[in-house]
Parts: sequence; structure tokens; C-alpha cells
Amino acid sequence: MIDLHCHILPGVDDGADSLEVALEMARLAAKDGVRTLVATPHVPDCGLNREQIAARTAEFQQELVRRNVNLTLLPGADAASSLGVEGLASCRLGTGPGVLVEFPHTHLPAEAGELVFELICRDLQPIVTHPERNAGIARNPELVEPLVDAGAWMQLTAGSLTGAFGPEARSCARYLLRKGWVHVLASDAHGIDWRPPGLSAAFKVAARILGRAAALKLVYDNPLRALGLA
Repeated sequence: MIDLHCHILPGVDDGADSLEVALEMARLAAKDGVRTLVATPHVPDCGLNREQIAARTAEFQQELVRRNVNLTLLPGADAASSLGVEGLASCRLGTGPGVLVEFPHTHLPAEAGELVFELICRDLQPIVTHPERNAGIARNPELVEPLVDAGAWMQLTAGSLTGAFGPEARSCARYLLRKGWVHVLASDAHGIDWRPPGLSAAFKVAARILGRAAALKLVYDNPLRALGLA
């Protein structure tokens, strides 16, 4: 499996707060069946640019090799929509077209459709993070349909499908899944106790709802496309 969204880089944002925690997150992800993981610190909050994120990712990859952790890391970003088109365009996942776009948790901004359109015009693939945890979308899940029709992808948080974020997020996540408006499952992991890495439990839920072949697209085929590897 491929995890496109994980706050694993130690000491850069509200994710792993030490090397030891980051290493344990990597071990948990690998044990769960994740083989490729994208390090996605919050941008701009982490204060790092793309080159610095790439350098930190490469440094941590070397540490994983030394510790015999079978996990391939790629650089990315959990990018705030407030960065605008220019800022988001510099936050690609690996060297692929995928861009994680985090809208405010309270609502879907009126300019969301225009932002999606502009990114697609640049041959980028906007991936809206955790729509099921957006208060406005949770109240009205149909808000995502125009974005999907315009070409945006939706990324569910694995824990939302399993109930870790409460019944409202769980209900919205499963509704979006059944409507065919979900393209990626990712952990959005931040630690080892609360919000740990891992996709297998959510994959099993998605497979029960969609079937195994369709669920595999969410954790392998589509992430490969987002990374420009398929």
C-alpha cells in the first residue's frame, strides 16, 4: 500500500515530535503493509520549503535504512489552500502531479472550484484532504460533487472510516465512498498513540463497501498516479 499523507518528519510540525516517535511510526506503517509513504508536513506552518522538506525526508530515509525499516519515503506537503495556485503548485507529492490541498476545517470556501480548475490547468492533480472532517461538508456532503466533476480527488482519512474521528466523520466518509467520490485513503498520521499510521483496517472497510478491486485503487493505483509512477 501507499500512504500519501503522513506527518512523520520529526520535529517539524504537530506530527512526530522526536526521532524515536518517527521511527516507531515508520515501523507501524511498514508492519501494516505500507511500502511507500509520503512525508507531508503542514505548509506553510512548518516553515520549510520544498527543498528543505526533501532534504529532511532524505535524511530520515537514511535513518530507516540504518534501522532496517522497509519503507520508502518521498517528500510532499499537507498544503493549506490559502497558499493559492502558485504556492500549491510547489507542493507536489514526490515528482508527480498530486497536490494535497487542505481547506479550512470549518467550511468549503466559495473559491474552491476555481482553485481546483486552476491547478488542473497546470496539469496538477488536486487532492482534497479529509473532506469528511470538514464541518461544512459533513453537514452537506453533496458539496464535493462539483469539485469531483471538475477533476479534484478526495482523500479520506483512514481513521474516519473506522470510527476513530466519531460518528459524524464516519457517516460522511462512508457516504462519500458509496457515492464514488473518494479516490485515495491515507492515514494523516501524527503519532503512535493518537492518529497512528496504518491503512489496512480502513482498506478492509472500503473493500466491504466497494469490493476489493475498487478499494485497491484507493491505496495503490490512484496513489501511484498521484506520484507520477503509473
